Amino acid sequence: MDKQYSADLMIMMKDGTTFRGKTYIDGDRMRSEMTESGVDTVTIVRKDQQKIYIVLASQKMVMEMPYDPDKFSGKSAASFGPEGKFELIGPESTDGVPCMKYKVTSEKNNQVFYFWLDLAQKVPLRMSAADNSFILKWRHYKVGPQDPSLFEPPANYQVIPMPSMPGMPDGQGGGGQ
Repeated sequence: MDKQYSADLMIMMKDGTTFRGKTYIDGDRMRSEMTESGVDTVTIVRKDQQKIYIVLASQKMVMEMPYDPDKFSGKSAASFGPEGKFELIGPESTDGVPCMKYKVTSEKNNQVFYFWLDLAQKVPLRMSAADNSFILKWRHYKVGPQDPSLFEPPANYQVIPMPSMPGMPDGQGGGGQ
């Protein structure tokens, strides 16, 4: 995957839920803007600062929590792209576009994904979990540096720590039990 790009995303879950949005990646910084059932969610991941920001536009507030790579690993495939051991499967079209299909095995948890790379454009088009729990499609993929302001909480928003929730470790959306 490119280290700097933007793309439209569509994530289709096994239960029929579909998320649509946009992702911006610039090195260790990611911004995800997703809409599901009419609710907009903006998440900013700053691996470089070890922080995650959840932007609540309707309240002009930002919730901040520590970035924990182990807890974020399942989400990172959908945002930063698949990481792990790539095995070439061979040519296969997706949505009528000639692609090269790969099997990707995560080195962290042996999770398996399938990944389709557009042969002509050399950009990702699709990724799916081997267990069919989700399908991710990239559209309007644009390579290049992203505006640094995309990866900062809005200046006029109040930044607060993520509130504690029972059953979750401190700083991960929760505070002890």
